[in-house]
Amino acid sequence: MLTRQFVSHVTLRRETVTAFDADPFSLPAVRALNTLELHPKVTFFVGENGSGKSTLMEAIAVALVFNAEGGSRNFHFSTHASHSELHAHLRIARGFRKPRTEFFLRAESFFNVATKHPADG
Repeated sequence: MLTRQFVSHVTLRRETVTAFDADPFSLPAVRALNTLELHPKVTFFVGENGSGKSTLMEAIAVALVFNAEGGSRNFHFSTHASHSELHAHLRIARGFRKPRTEFFLRAESFFNVATKHPADG
């Protein structure tokens, strides 16, 4: 199906998962995932702490070749590798339109930048 959305849906390739009782596949948001349809304007992930929202968002970003810690496709840094293998089990359905610019903004990344004191270097 042709779509103008940059990403229209995300599918967990369940047949490639060896164990749903292991992290990150045991997280409620991942365990219940089949296909996540994304709204053309905005999609909100809402749930309890620890339910897997951030893990899923991070995996989608990595599957789209973004840095797991946030930033643009051309800006890669790492404080430490912390993302899961979930990205390797996702199928991302992209539309025919390509974004002019792309950026993955994580709340944690923004917090780290916003709280850095100028005297810290």
